[in-house]
Amino acid sequence: MTELDTPVAAPAPGELAGRTAVVTGAAQGIGREVALLLAESGAAHLILLDRDAAQLDTVAKEVRDLGAQATALAADLRDRAAVRTGLRTTLRAAGQLHILVNNAGVADENGPDDEDTWLRVLDINLHGTFAVTAACLEYLVDKGRIVNVSSILGKAGKMRNTAYCASKHGLIGYTKGLALDLASRGITVNAVLPGWIDTPMLRREIAASAAEIGADPARMLRQARKSVPLRRLVEAREAAELIGFLASDRAAAITAQSLTVDGGYTRGM
Repeated sequence: MTELDTPVAAPAPGELAGRTAVVTGAAQGIGREVALLLAESGAAHLILLDRDAAQLDTVAKEVRDLGAQATALAADLRDRAAVRTGLRTTLRAAGQLHILVNNAGVADENGPDDEDTWLRVLDINLHGTFAVTAACLEYLVDKGRIVNVSSILGKAGKMRNTAYCASKHGLIGYTKGLALDLASRGITVNAVLPGWIDTPMLRREIAASAAEIGADPARMLRQARKSVPLRRLVEAREAAELIGFLASDRAAAITAQSLTVDGGYTRGM
């Protein structure tokens, strides 16, 4: 595992001109920011997948307003048939794929004997990523890019998160193995490991945790900020910029890596 020592720049306007990208979990948070950044960088066609159809349509409109074509695919990653059919139909029409960003995921807490949550989280975060990637591979061009969004909990553990931690650890292993499988085609595969990212998902997690222990969510959020050496949460756009860099030509020599963006929270773990 490595951590970037120097800042990276997001793709410049026009740098990704003419490219087609698939972004999962695109309705909000990091996924939305990735979609907008790719469109701003010249991507011609964004294929956006999320289970929140209404919010996904909003993001698709934002992408179109930036001058790119957008296709919104509303589907749950657990519905493998719908995901495969939607992606393959759209990609067949597009002709080829240049960038795949596997961002979709859930962060439900679970007890160590909660099998239902365990199976659901693994099915979406890990098996869902595999299913999307498998459906996209025949369309992915040589020298294409795959970026998987894992988590700092892909390196560390957390109470009541065995399912989430296992899924994110699994994504790091999947990234390393897939990178070697695709290296002969010049395709790079990397993982981005966000820490405390200020997204709706994080705020829901904090609210749920606060409710369980009778705490004030606002106070818990303040404590989260204080736990980060930079004394702030990372913005979703900042995570998106690292993903955009890995999707660009400038990252052609970077593959099989897990890059952390967490404001120093994991102290270089």
